Amino acid sequence: MISSGKEPKTPLPNTIEILGMNLIKVNPGKFTMGLENLHPSVEPYDGTRKVEITKPFYLAENEMTQAVWNLRMEENPSRFKGAERPVEEVTWKQCMTFCKTLNKDLKNFKGIPTGMTFRLPSEAEWEFAARAGTQSVYFFGDQPDSITNYAWISENSGAQTQPVKGKKPNSWGFYDLYGNVREWCLDGYGKRPEKKMFDPVLEWKNMDKVNRGGSWDSCEDCCKTGRRSNFGKNYRSGDVGFRLALGFELKEK
Repeated sequence: MISSGKEPKTPLPNTIEILGMNLIKVNPGKFTMGLENLHPSVEPYDGTRKVEITKPFYLAENEMTQAVWNLRMEENPSRFKGAERPVEEVTWKQCMTFCKTLNKDLKNFKGIPTGMTFRLPSEAEWEFAARAGTQSVYFFGDQPDSITNYAWISENSGAQTQPVKGKKPNSWGFYDLYGNVREWCLDGYGKRPEKKMFDPVLEWKNMDKVNRGGSWDSCEDCCKTGRRSNFGKNYRSGDVGFRLALGFELKEK
């Protein structure tokens, strides 16, 4: 079980720098999560859900780089080596271990709000930040014509990852939400409740874990903001990485 945390009464800073990486504050809000009318072979748990994020959280402006990973972990498993490229070939479990190493040293990081710890974002938090207040298919609109301005995908990646922050961010300042590497989330992969959800983390015990955003080998369709995919928690691939979150603990729904 993931327990709930208490929010501090003092105002939170808009950004926090950790190991040279910038984390951006995301304020609470409401949105419609997911996509309608996907074929069951693509997404058996089709449909949209109303979601409310009630707790502020922080999300890294870019995917976890190999340079930052190397500061805390003994081995860099990445297929495509490069300090500013995203770390990949990392399992969900390894990402959780990385977060634990940071939390063990939490008191030595400056500016961490009381009650917050490092973790993966929930699937709802990831989509909320990616949408940046929009409900269109992509955060830049409903048509994919301009996606290569924002993402490294199969069309322009050269069949490999690229250094982070090489494309335009969304309006909230987050880079590479589409393409480059798929990003692990906290949630297990499963059906979402029909009712409105508040700060959800779903299917925590499910061995299959959600990842979001598509990768360097994805088509534009796979990068739709509400699109989800899944792999086992021990799965590793050269197109799967993660993005660090800092937030209050969440209660499994």
